[in-house]
Amino acid sequence: MSRTDEVNMHISSGAPILWRGLVAPVSCAREGRRVRFGLVAVADCLALALLLNGRFLAGGAVLAGVRAVLVAADLAGFGRGAAQPETAPWRLAILAWLMALAAVLAAGLPGQPADWLRRFPSSRELFQSVSGGIDQVIRSLTQSLGPVFDQIRNVLNFLISAIEQGLGLLPWPVYFLFLGLMAWRRGGAGVLAVVWLCLGYLGLFGYWDKAIVTSALVLASLCVCMVIGIPLGILMAKNRVVGAVLEPVLDFMQTLPSFVYLLPAVAFFSIGKPPALMATVIFAMPPLIRLTALGIGQVPTYVREALYAHGATPMQCLVKAELPLALPSIRAGVNQCIMMSLAMVVIAALIGGGGLGYDVLFALQNVQHGQGLLAGIGIVACAMLFDRIMGRSRGPKDR
Repeated sequence: MSRTDEVNMHISSGAPILWRGLVAPVSCAREGRRVRFGLVAVADCLALALLLNGRFLAGGAVLAGVRAVLVAADLAGFGRGAAQPETAPWRLAILAWLMALAAVLAAGLPGQPADWLRRFPSSRELFQSVSGGIDQVIRSLTQSLGPVFDQIRNVLNFLISAIEQGLGLLPWPVYFLFLGLMAWRRGGAGVLAVVWLCLGYLGLFGYWDKAIVTSALVLASLCVCMVIGIPLGILMAKNRVVGAVLEPVLDFMQTLPSFVYLLPAVAFFSIGKPPALMATVIFAMPPLIRLTALGIGQVPTYVREALYAHGATPMQCLVKAELPLALPSIRAGVNQCIMMSLAMVVIAALIGGGGLGYDVLFALQNVQHGQGLLAGIGIVACAMLFDRIMGRSRGPKDR
């Protein structure tokens, strides 16, 4: 019988719970309880650091408290049956725990090695070199592709202006009539009341014109996102290589702070509504791409096989089967795209986006709490309007 089998037999036969609490990292590593081992190992390192800094009461409390919790969990039977023999050598986990304790102990000693352990060795020269290289690349792109960026800015400016002017030409009763009709068809009298309340709020508080500007920015960003995002989502679902490349790019786009989007937008498109539109598109497009790829990927295989068996081409299969079946997922992506575009309204106002976001920004800069709150509620009203109009329609049985 191997040593591992002996250890597992000893554990299953019921090793003393108190002893297992005292040597918790060893017992947790042997049993394969990775979460418990991680918590105890971190607690031991923290307790040792507190003890080395003279905080004996706090260190002892952490050391004893974690073990008391583990003993209580074992006595109560919490997590019973979750223990599994570690397939990888459990000694590696114990070695990592001992090395972590040694590093904490060495960092608590006086001298230059301890200072090196306490402070990560950063490189100011590397930071300046990389940041300067990024600045140089942006300057080179701005100079070499300046005419291209100018054409893109003109197209975006034309798109926003056309939507804004088109929305502004219609009198307000038209919005009440047509949006009310769409709301009633979508969800009945309840949705109709919500839409009319939102429109009435925007009109009574003087936000009608600025809501038109905000809606134009959102609709323009939606158009760009749909033109780019839906084909990319289809390609992501169809091609594994494209999916593997786009997945980290989308993760990067979704986790990057919102204000960082403004830097390349301003660098390439200056100040105004076009850079605000580009920043909004970059922020709002990832959900549409992901949900489009998800919808296409969830189409049953037998549907494709049936179409191919009847002589359909891949494009016919996409248009006649995959896109209609993926439409609920794509519609959810469009809804998320609209909501995220509205979330960028205030941030886009920093670079000339205008609309309701400017009122919130102005109130924040001048400490006008009431005006800022009312403008923020106006953005919420726009979000509710888009959500109710773009939401799933309800059948007669749902009304």
